[in-house]
Amino acid sequence: MANVLSLQLARERAWQSASNSQTTGLGGGNASNRRLLERLEAENAQLRRRVVELALQIQALRDNARAETA
Repeated sequence: MANVLSLQLARERAWQSASNSQTTGLGGGNASNRRLLERLEAENAQLRRRVVELALQIQALRDNARAETA
């Protein structure tokens, strides 16, 4: 969960930095910010998929535990 939060913060900072660069005319770091943002979004998508997988595994374990006690 901490990784997800740190990725969200980094993404927000990258967006803010890119936005500031565009509004002030400082485009030097713009391509770098875009690459960072793309990487963070890819990592975020990976983490989201992993969370879904884990939630499904937890649900299956709970279902099995209930079936064994019934």
